Amino acid sequence: MTQAAAERRFPRYDVQIPVRLVPAASPQALPRSGWTRNLSQGGACLELEERLPAPTPLQIRLQTDLGTVEVEAQVVWEAERSPEEPAGAGVLHGVAFTYLTPEQMQAIQTLLPAEGTNRRSVVRVPVDLPVTCQARGSAAGPIRGQTGNISRGGLLLRLSKALPAGAMLDLTLHGTQGTIRGEGEVVWMDPPEQRFPGGPIRHGVRFTAMGWSRAQSLALLLTSAKQPAAGASA
Repeated sequence: MTQAAAERRFPRYDVQIPVRLVPAASPQALPRSGWTRNLSQGGACLELEERLPAPTPLQIRLQTDLGTVEVEAQVVWEAERSPEEPAGAGVLHGVAFTYLTPEQMQAIQTLLPAEGTNRRSVVRVPVDLPVTCQARGSAAGPIRGQTGNISRGGLLLRLSKALPAGAMLDLTLHGTQGTIRGEGEVVWMDPPEQRFPGGPIRHGVRFTAMGWSRAQSLALLLTSAKQPAAGASA
């Protein structure tokens, strides 16, 4: 299926999820990581570190909030970095899915908005990782906690101490392949009536500084975590 045919048949929606891929002709090559810019039943726009020429065939892992989706695809176009893109942005690629099983098609459909509704464009991947955060301007030491979910735009933090909305944080995520540092702002926290005595306090944090290099590392971390296949039985 060509890109033009896919776009005619399937509208694309702004959906950001981490992806991991390898060229189908080089299955032993090191995997590449990146993010979708948009997604449809027929293909996606991917942001990647390196340019892959059309018509490179690919094996792609889409990491969703319901598990992983492994699909076959083919590069149909690759773009030059636009002057309007943020400094350090990745290279955009258009890919068309070349084969989808009914289960894969159903898994992708769950990521797309239903007709007449709006779905958030950022999918939060559930992942439990240790994190260290330091509130700027605070004399207190670092606070340790755990993540609840992570997206390209932010994360859910579970902390033993309540931090107010607006607090600016220096964050360190501790993954199996190393650490990822970033900066964020607390946008909400659980009110007292929703907390369990002695339990962690949930905070919603928005990333304020997450350049392409860190975003790529984050995608690799999320797609490397063990997750069930989307649609698989628990």
